[in-house]
Amino acid sequence: MNKWLHPVTLAIACASLAAASGLDPAPPGGERGAPAQVETEVPPDIPERPFAVPTGLHAIGMTEYRWTDESRPERFTRDPRDVRSVAVRVWYPARDEGEGGALYVGDIAEFGEGEDFVSVTHVRTHATRDATPAPGPFPVVVYSHGGGWTRFTSTFTTEELASHGYVVVSIDHNGFNKTQFLPDGSSVAPDALTFPEPTGDLYSDAVASWGFLDEHVFPEWNADAAFVLDRIETLNAYGPFAGRLDLDRVGMYGWSFGGANSIEMSVADERVKAAIDHDGLLFGVAPTQGTTRPFMLMHSAAAAETPPLENPDSIVAFNESMERLTAAVRERAAGLRAASTGDWYDVTIAGTNHASFSDLPLFIPGAASPGIEPARGHEIINALTVAFFDRYLKGADAPLLEDPVSVFEEVEAERRVGS
Repeated sequence: MNKWLHPVTLAIACASLAAASGLDPAPPGGERGAPAQVETEVPPDIPERPFAVPTGLHAIGMTEYRWTDESRPERFTRDPRDVRSVAVRVWYPARDEGEGGALYVGDIAEFGEGEDFVSVTHVRTHATRDATPAPGPFPVVVYSHGGGWTRFTSTFTTEELASHGYVVVSIDHNGFNKTQFLPDGSSVAPDALTFPEPTGDLYSDAVASWGFLDEHVFPEWNADAAFVLDRIETLNAYGPFAGRLDLDRVGMYGWSFGGANSIEMSVADERVKAAIDHDGLLFGVAPTQGTTRPFMLMHSAAAAETPPLENPDSIVAFNESMERLTAAVRERAAGLRAASTGDWYDVTIAGTNHASFSDLPLFIPGAASPGIEPARGHEIINALTVAFFDRYLKGADAPLLEDPVSVFEEVEAERRVGS
């Protein structure tokens, strides 16, 4: 397992992780855009259709918007004229039209040189671009990506949720993602608020990175989420989604840093009725203040790989640092559980690593955990995610939540319900 895909050490290197995904950016002004055509040779080892067929009854549509929050300056760039730009990709139940196949990657120019994305520009999804939304109204789930990644790094789950009758609105957080350029060519490559310089001491560097994220980055992500929730209300009033969104049933989930964002929003914004954290270290006030909303924490089980250190003292120091950091991660999760007043579920999936909760094992050599096949990990994660939102957004029966271990032997679960 790649050591940087472990949630503890991720905070140090998440801004420089290699990516293997892309998107079709919307043009300026929030208008929906047509997918760019990309000419590339198809790599033989990545299939055109790597995603499992969604299990729900609905056809899936996908569209994109780019919204500008004129009230906020862009803190990750030095240009004083820059204001915060938030791109979203939306998956939704659609009328049964088209055969799917929307490109996973559209215009790699959004990502600068785009080298990380060339190998997947041929990949297609199960969604149909700009399909007509089904009547609804449907509950809404907001997705927040992992630090250093993109708004569609969880396509394996967003399409599954859409097929089960959810509208999923996924946020891209500029400054701590892969985006380098806006559709008009303006740069949003971060040249301000950069991570602390590493000292070489794993524990100190991790704690410093966590502090930087908590103080400077996390507030921006929370503001992005609140802004998107505002714009979702506008989507429900005008255009193709008018009347198709049930704004009384809004949930949120995310991977890694985005998972922490999702839990925090269940504390900070009453519009978020339920939240899931896919293997993310918690930040903000949630670990101490708790939340009144139901939540689920999902955890990977694979330990961080010890680097190839020749000095025995260095190996000991690495392992001791990892133990201290892992204890801190667990302490934050325990604090959230103890301080919260609503239902909660705490799930660990044997064999998974941090990347298992994203699309990356389908694309990146070495990202997949040797302890579980990517498809099996995705199956378990999707089943639990859909069951949780079915119960807490739709009010439906979700028997899987009662005893997930009897269905998936890889799962270890705790819960507190109805207290």
